[in-house]
Amino acid sequence: MKLGGDTATIMGELLMARADQRAINITLNSFGTPLNEPSMRTSDRKRLYPSFGFLYPALTRELENVGDEAALGAVMEKLPMYASIWAVHQNEGLDDRSIDDAFYEREVRMLELAFEGQMHFGVFYAYTKLREQEIRNLVWIAECILQHQRDEIGKYVPIFSRGAKR
Repeated sequence: MKLGGDTATIMGELLMARADQRAINITLNSFGTPLNEPSMRTSDRKRLYPSFGFLYPALTRELENVGDEAALGAVMEKLPMYASIWAVHQNEGLDDRSIDDAFYEREVRMLELAFEGQMHFGVFYAYTKLREQEIRNLVWIAECILQHQRDEIGKYVPIFSRGAKR
C-alpha cells in the first residue's frame, strides 16, 4: 500500500492549518494569565504547541517568546495567509468579526477545496468538518432568535456560497 498521494496533500494542508490555528490561539489566550510569564512561556506554554504546521518549527519558536499582541502580530505577518487573519483581529471592534471567525472562514474555504480533488479520503474529513460548521451556524441563528438579535443572524460562516469571501 502506498502512503501519500492526494489524500496526504489535502489532509496535510488542512491539519497543518489547524495546528497553526491552535498555536496562535494558545498564544493569544495566554495573555493576561500565568502562562504569559517569561518563565512559563518556555516551559508550560511551549509544551502546548503542536509539533507540526506551517509555523513549525521556526515561527513556533518565535511564538514561545511572544509576550504581547504586537509581538504576536509581528510573527503572524511573516506568513501572508495569517496576515489577513491578524488584520481581522486588529479591526475586531470595527467589522464585527473576531479572529475565530476569520479562522473558521479560512478553514471552510480550505474544506470546500477538498471537494475539487478526486480519489482521496480528505473529502470525508472535509464533509464532517463542514457539517460541524453547519451545526455552529444553526446554533448561532437559534441563539440570535432566542435573544431577539435578529439583525445579527446574518453573521454566520457561509458554506458553498457564491457570496462567500474568498
